[in-house]
Amino acid sequence: MTLSTTDPSSADPSSADPSSESSRPAPGARRPPLWLRVSVPAGLVAQLAATGLGALLLAIASGALGAGRGLREASLLVGFGLVYLDTHAVGHYLVGRAVGIRFSGFGIRGTDHPENYPPLLRQAMSALPMWVALTEPSSRRAAGRRARAVMYAAGVTSPTVCSLAAAAATALAGAPWAGTLLVAAIAWNAAASIVVSVIAKGDYAKALRELRTG
Repeated sequence: MTLSTTDPSSADPSSADPSSESSRPAPGARRPPLWLRVSVPAGLVAQLAATGLGALLLAIASGALGAGRGLREASLLVGFGLVYLDTHAVGHYLVGRAVGIRFSGFGIRGTDHPENYPPLLRQAMSALPMWVALTEPSSRRAAGRRARAVMYAAGVTSPTVCSLAAAAATALAGAPWAGTLLVAAIAWNAAASIVVSVIAKGDYAKALRELRTG
């Protein structure tokens, strides 16, 4: 999940500036096309509603409504997934707006870097509906390198913080399998943070490039 310019076919849908060498991915590393594109208000409502639903399901998993074990287990997995998938692009947007970057909308597609996953995981990540924040190129360029850096970094930091907090809260509440989920979430987010720090399309990698060339 990353950010994008207003052009859905751009080589960098994670808000990388096509005219900037520091933000340009490796030659030929074009991103998959968007499945759907919506306005900023529609995208925000959809993502915040999904995150709210995820929080409700996590509450059910924690025993708030006295549900049976099977429903609690299913609620834990679905709720965690919703929180993880629906806080990435919102993180880009909220931090981006705070530093003066404007957005033209949101999009949905699978992972933007399927080539970095092994075969079976590649298919799974390519099929997951992930939100993409679409920036206005002129606004992004005018904001400056430090502003772009924090906006890029927010896309990874937001789901990391939110998903780990969700897993920890459900584990403390005694939700079924929540302890295992917390361990898995820590491992997944640690690995993901490393990956997006070293691959050209990664949000942390782009943030670092902006800071190094600024």
